Amino acid sequence: MGASWWSARTPYQSDVRAALRQARQDAYDRGDFCRDEPSAEALAMTEEEYVARHMADMLADLPQELLDEAWEPEDSEIREEWRAAHVKVTGPDTLLDAQPFSGTHSVIDMVGVGDEPGERLVTPLPGETLDELFGTRRPSVAAVEEAVGRCGIDGFGRDQGAYLVAHDGDRPAFIYFGGHSGD
Repeated sequence: MGASWWSARTPYQSDVRAALRQARQDAYDRGDFCRDEPSAEALAMTEEEYVARHMADMLADLPQELLDEAWEPEDSEIREEWRAAHVKVTGPDTLLDAQPFSGTHSVIDMVGVGDEPGERLVTPLPGETLDELFGTRRPSVAAVEEAVGRCGIDGFGRDQGAYLVAHDGDRPAFIYFGGHSGD
């Protein structure tokens, strides 16, 4: 499927971490995410049965030269797949636990706030980018909504996001989050 662009906004609050938690919960409550169905096969088997089945399939597909070298494939991802199928989804964090390899293609994939770009983090949109996009470091709500609707906000990698504060006059009004995530 590939990564998807997403955006979210919350009313302004000085605690960006709390705003991100709220944006994630709001997206979950609205169903604004992609959801993988749990593996019916994993649900029908014990963990050991599931691992044995998939390891056998993996070994059957390996070139003979790897098998001759007594190479042992790793089963941790298979175990993680089985465990993910058994997660009871009750909120944004358990949703991520239930689909560790695909993400949700939404703000739910962002789990923290950082100063520097990092995996699953939102960071402040750099001042130079604000100047370039809006001509100011205090963009209006209308300007931000227009930019988000037109092209999104870019400048970060896959499985990363950014945030910025939109203003109503001199007052901070909203925190916008945007990013690319999911697979």
